[in-house]
Amino acid sequence: MLTSHLLPDAAFRALAAGAGPPATIRLLRDAQLSKHLMLLHGIADAAGAAGASAAGPAAFRAGYALLAELQATTAGGADWLLGLPHLGSWAHDCLIHVEQGSAADFAHFACLAAAAAIRGGIGFELDVPVREGRVLLPGLGFIRVAEDSAWIRLCCDGEQVTAGAHFRAGRQYLVPDDGSGGPVPQWSGTPLIRAVTDGLAWQVLLETGDSYLDRYTLPMAAGLPAEDVRHWRQRAQSAWQVLVRHHRWAAEALPDVVSVIVPLTPHNETDLVSVTTPAAFGAIATSWPPDPVTMAETLVHEGQHVKLCGLLDMVSLVTSGGEKVYAPWRQDPRPAGGLLQGVYAHLGIARFWNAQRHAETDSDDILRAQVHFARWRSMIDQAAQTLLRTDCLTPAGVRFVNLLRAQGQQLETEPLPGEAQEISRQAALDHLLTWQLRHVVIDTADVASVAAACRRGESVRGRTRPRTRIEADTRKVEASVRSRLLNMRYLAPARYRELCADGTLALSEADRLLVGGQAQAAVRAYRDEITASADPRPDAWIGLALALDLLPSSPLQRVFAAELPLMFEVHGCLGDRADPLDLASWFA
Repeated sequence: MLTSHLLPDAAFRALAAGAGPPATIRLLRDAQLSKHLMLLHGIADAAGAAGASAAGPAAFRAGYALLAELQATTAGGADWLLGLPHLGSWAHDCLIHVEQGSAADFAHFACLAAAAAIRGGIGFELDVPVREGRVLLPGLGFIRVAEDSAWIRLCCDGEQVTAGAHFRAGRQYLVPDDGSGGPVPQWSGTPLIRAVTDGLAWQVLLETGDSYLDRYTLPMAAGLPAEDVRHWRQRAQSAWQVLVRHHRWAAEALPDVVSVIVPLTPHNETDLVSVTTPAAFGAIATSWPPDPVTMAETLVHEGQHVKLCGLLDMVSLVTSGGEKVYAPWRQDPRPAGGLLQGVYAHLGIARFWNAQRHAETDSDDILRAQVHFARWRSMIDQAAQTLLRTDCLTPAGVRFVNLLRAQGQQLETEPLPGEAQEISRQAALDHLLTWQLRHVVIDTADVASVAAACRRGESVRGRTRPRTRIEADTRKVEASVRSRLLNMRYLAPARYRELCADGTLALSEADRLLVGGQAQAAVRAYRDEITASADPRPDAWIGLALALDLLPSSPLQRVFAAELPLMFEVHGCLGDRADPLDLASWFA
């Protein structure tokens, strides 16, 4: 039975503040159950239209009837099934295939319903698909079968489960594998992590076998060896301890927010990639986190996305994708509507590092936490203003963003050491300027007009601003060793000191001066690089802006921060011998 869901104002405000106590999260989860039931109704209509004789639709209808029985006879059995991220992800894909007129995997629902019935001790007989020699029971694990057939008869009498003629086991053994039980022939339980700290428990599946949750930009780390699973359990327990002891607001909600982790295989072992999809509420995907604090931050980060996905299913906050804009945490342009997810996640990240900086004891770890906090808290107001300016929000969205923005402004009042603030500001400026040179396109005729005015010595005041637009990778700006070093100052301070002492880094003389803190000399060196080169030097322009930022406040700093792409293009019109500082002075 479908239920109407209303979100109380107190719950809306709590979510907008970046929090959301367990009772509020359960409201989001309850709404997901109804959402999944509606999706199943849509799939049932499509399966009915597919014809009574087709095997896939017939298996769906049998599973659908079993779901009705679960709803009528067991306490929570249907809710367990309807709350599975595995179900949401499959239903999303199934409906896409239905809408596109391509082959939909109706039969998979028989496996989902069977898993819920086995878990609840409900008898059934179903024909279920066999894929790659396995019968998948989402949320529990899979049965390995020897029969060379695309289908097998799966039966449960309430106690015993059989699959064809060669598998039989007590249903109590067909459970996720928490590492405490012995092997069951032909059965592989989905790895289960049980984390407990100070009386607070969290249990989460480590999903490596369900192809419907292998839907992210990086591939699922399928078939993890036992040793890797053990490492994930240890890392999750350590991260849970960090959350429970220092971030209770996040820990108390997490069991209702994250029920599945999908481990990802990154392109590079040092990369950390995490992601969430609205199609699978309760699941997050992440590559191997290098330490417990990083994993704790990842859980907060992706947990924020899960909560907002749930809220967006209940309340319309965004009207459209909107224009492409700058997101301080991304290298690529983002639709304005998509910016809401990022700023909401980073409110949680800023709250995390605000507390974590007081929990750390090592000086390098303290600096890392302080700079993370300084950088991400300063981005909340900036991104919120972008959202409000682009007019992509509904009235509820405007209210949500203003409440969120107020939380960011409150974090801005927290005192921080000057060193952390300076490192944060320089890393943020480097990211912004690099993004601008990559993606801001300026009308060619407008650039020529400004260059001509500069040659004539006319005042820049009163001129109409050149027309701009955002495009992906309009100029080639390589990721520089300098940028990596600037970030390494707080991400890996010990390694940063080691590399600086080594003296063998592939840095230009101007970069060495900048990294060494010799701002005035770096300004001169970058200016010389730009004027001496016949080729455009976007990296040197960015370096020049960074060096100027280290000097006492001046109009040149503001010009470089606001007009770098325009100055870069005008300089190209004026010729490589033009002095970039003279040009900036004219703009100022």
